Amino acid sequence: MTKLLILSDSHNSRLALENILATEADSIDALIFLGDGLRDLEQALTFYPSLRAYAVAGNCDFGALEPLDGLAAFDGVVVFYTHGHMYGVKYDLDTLADAAAARGANVALFGHTHIPVAEERGGVFLFNPGSCGRCYTGPNTYGILTLADGKVVSHEHKEVPKA
Repeated sequence: MTKLLILSDSHNSRLALENILATEADSIDALIFLGDGLRDLEQALTFYPSLRAYAVAGNCDFGALEPLDGLAAFDGVVVFYTHGHMYGVKYDLDTLADAAAARGANVALFGHTHIPVAEERGGVFLFNPGSCGRCYTGPNTYGILTLADGKVVSHEHKEVPKA
């Protein structure tokens, strides 16, 4: 069983990342950051040097060296992760689902919209944790995915804890 912490769109809210990590770091196996706040992530991770972390650049991560998308496998689940702006996620999720399926992924993680999503589309589980830093549609949120035996066994959106 693998428990993943999914974060996106911190937008200069390093404190939010620090609060999330203080709450979740001891119970997760890895972190996936979906862009727009890579500097926040880099600074927050200095307190967790052994935490396995994956990250992609978002449309606001100017000059970042991180890729725009990635692929990783956990407990028999292939996970495609991206910020989402290159796949038009503000307009529809079909392009993202197709891109994930073309890569053999069972799960597609994305950010960019700041809106939490958890839905199945075309055999791909789509998950957006929402914005952990500056959400303009509701509370700041992040996500937890639990994977086992080749499938998503649970998913959750959580509100960012206060200091």
